[in-house]
Amino acid sequence: MPSNSTHPSPIDLRPKLTRRRALKLGGSALALGAGATWVASKALAQSGPVTLTVSEVNGQPAYNGKSPGPTLTLEPGGTLDIELVNALPPLHDDCTNDVNSFHGRNTTNLHTHGLHVSPTTDSTATYDADNVFVSVVPEGQIVPCEEICGAEVATHFRWHKNTFRFEIGDTHPTGTFWYHAHKHGSTFQQVGAGLAGPLIIPDRPGSMPSYIAEAPERILMIMNQGVVLVDPGGGGEANPTLRMRPGEVQRWRIINAQAAGNSFAYFATNVPDLEMFQIAFDGLTLPRRIPVDPSDNSEPWRNPAALAPGNRMDLMVRVPVDARPGLVPVGITTGLTDLLAFGTNTEAATLNISIEGEPVGALWSDDDKLPGPGLKPFGDEDLPKRIVDFTPGFTVDGSPYDGEITHVMERGTSEEWTVTNSTGGVHAFHIHVNPFFVTHINGEKLSEDDPLRRWQDTIGLPYRQNGADGSVTYKTRFETFTGKFVIHCHILRHEDLGMMQTVEVV
Repeated sequence: MPSNSTHPSPIDLRPKLTRRRALKLGGSALALGAGATWVASKALAQSGPVTLTVSEVNGQPAYNGKSPGPTLTLEPGGTLDIELVNALPPLHDDCTNDVNSFHGRNTTNLHTHGLHVSPTTDSTATYDADNVFVSVVPEGQIVPCEEICGAEVATHFRWHKNTFRFEIGDTHPTGTFWYHAHKHGSTFQQVGAGLAGPLIIPDRPGSMPSYIAEAPERILMIMNQGVVLVDPGGGGEANPTLRMRPGEVQRWRIINAQAAGNSFAYFATNVPDLEMFQIAFDGLTLPRRIPVDPSDNSEPWRNPAALAPGNRMDLMVRVPVDARPGLVPVGITTGLTDLLAFGTNTEAATLNISIEGEPVGALWSDDDKLPGPGLKPFGDEDLPKRIVDFTPGFTVDGSPYDGEITHVMERGTSEEWTVTNSTGGVHAFHIHVNPFFVTHINGEKLSEDDPLRRWQDTIGLPYRQNGADGSVTYKTRFETFTGKFVIHCHILRHEDLGMMQTVEVV
């Protein structure tokens, strides 16, 4: 396992942002003030096991007293053991006749978003792996679920603490991932309160161009509480101003960890003294560097730099060597909602970049080629097809979540899925364990050089309009692992209210 991180003193988050009710292509205000500083550093590695203690801080759950949680870093081929300790007060509210309601508010678990890992147990069947059906309850919690839901439900509970083991394959893609709570019924509340943190699998030595490998890194998490410049030991600086010198190049790892309905985000600046290039999406390196068009105000499923809740994006940010000193605002719009009928008002956040100091000769290259994600590409072969429909009333295929297995796939097979949206609202499709390669949006085939034709694990779904359902079509492989896991809307309120299905690879 990699070496251990340090844990600097926490930096308190500033007041929570306020939100308007519902906006189209716009959203809640998030003003980022000036004055904060940051010392460039890579994410720190962990050795372990790592302990994540969930406890109340100012009335909200946090990991080890901080939000976001510590940055976990794991090399390909490594194993990460996390002891999750639930130190929240017992509420005795786990059992309900309506699983698609907010319940188990202080019961939690752990999901590693985007990792290709086992959805059940580790290879020895000793520890839970990325099993979101597990519930870790507070010490002293009374859980009479057998009386309400049957004896099988009781097997899902772990009392006070649980060790999760995540085994990363030697060929696992490197990139920006994250972890967060995923207990059905409390996911929205807990992630919205800040139970989330970065998880980085660093690039293999020599795999990236030098200008990327040698660039200082920043991790930015867009959270319900605001935009946070992450401290590797946990917590971070809210409302930061990032300082860059003329000629400097930085890598920004950006995680959209918001949980609410108006949680889509994208970046924009009309100042020429800041260049942004996309090099990875959802933790998967792109085959070429993509310039970010700051004037692109298109819908998120048509904008390559837009982030649905759950998406990640790695940017190379470059200040020209002849840039003038001054403050450069980067707008972060955080408000495409699931209720689009209220109009087009927008409220853009501003991430301030202070260009200052003597010029530096940071490495750069005019060659935009990148190594890609290392995943086997798909050809033109015809694949078995499957359709999943996000339907009104927070349902999938017309039914609310009931825990029953809805789709069964065979390990080692490939399929083509079309995910439709027959509602008038926006949703974000996410599947655990296996990423997918997007080929069509609204039935339109993406050209070979379209930047939207890429690997993802989460994607915003176009909504139904003019009598036609929105849709996304992708290809995927069910590799390596068998077991049950879930597909769901990553607007987490929708997931808790029933917009989720259980699927299984056999």
